Amino acid sequence: MHKTLHLLAAAALAGVVGLACSEGVAPSTDQTEVLAAEREQLGGMVDSAFGTEGAAPTAAPLLAAAVAAPDTAPSFWGRIRVVPGGPLPVFHRDVTIVSDTATVEHDITFTGVFLVDTSADGIFNPTAKPLHDRMTQHAVLVRDPALRHGWRVVELSPQDWTVVDPAKQTVAVQEIKVSRNDTLLIDVTDRAALYDVDQHIPRFHVGDTIQVWARVANTTNSGFTPATFVFLHVHHWDPMVTSWRRVEMQDNGDGTYQRTWIAGRTGRDRFVVDALDAATLLLGSGDNYRTNEVGIPYRIE
Repeated sequence: MHKTLHLLAAAALAGVVGLACSEGVAPSTDQTEVLAAEREQLGGMVDSAFGTEGAAPTAAPLLAAAVAAPDTAPSFWGRIRVVPGGPLPVFHRDVTIVSDTATVEHDITFTGVFLVDTSADGIFNPTAKPLHDRMTQHAVLVRDPALRHGWRVVELSPQDWTVVDPAKQTVAVQEIKVSRNDTLLIDVTDRAALYDVDQHIPRFHVGDTIQVWARVANTTNSGFTPATFVFLHVHHWDPMVTSWRRVEMQDNGDGTYQRTWIAGRTGRDRFVVDALDAATLLLGSGDNYRTNEVGIPYRIE
């Protein structure tokens, strides 16, 4: 403890303030203002959860599939990342301030369960398998005395959801392209890359057609066809209510997937490309949770 305090003091004397905190560790006033500014300006773009909690139905299937596949994903499945009475998530936030620039890294780990109802018998009885997830996201802020918390967010990365055990990270969302009304807005190939909040984070208007294209790799070799199922989680789809909708992305047969949706409501959030190894969905039991989810921040105005 004394060593940590000494290192932080030395950093402060050098003009650098660093924070590595878990829940229950109080940051400095400046660091608190950085985190408050990030939350106020970005809203749901930096939320630590997405989608409907627990086993939920996938929305209506595509009218036509591009690739014929003998294996079909079950309708009811989902995640409970925080199980009542179970392990709490571990929040780790690094806030480093150098002069008038603050960098933030969010690293959150979850120990939960993945639920999937593999039986097509009309009875809702999902089985559970272990889930160990990690989410990372980065942001950069600069001092701005004109704002309430004194900081302005200038850059933000996508959210990268991975399994905690690197040996089980056999599914990877390698690239995501996002277009608005057939105009390409962003092409993400590095999930840790920082994007200018004003110039590059996608902005839409209600009624815009949003096209999402993803390239996915899977080295699990589970033996199913298709090897991977890819879904899109969207929070502002329904014009009547803000709620999460999960829809299957169209398999193009070449490791790429696509889906189009219409911006239904205003808001700040992420849509999430969710790639899962087929065995994760098709085998109800076993420690075979293999997935990668990438959240792309956006604004709908």
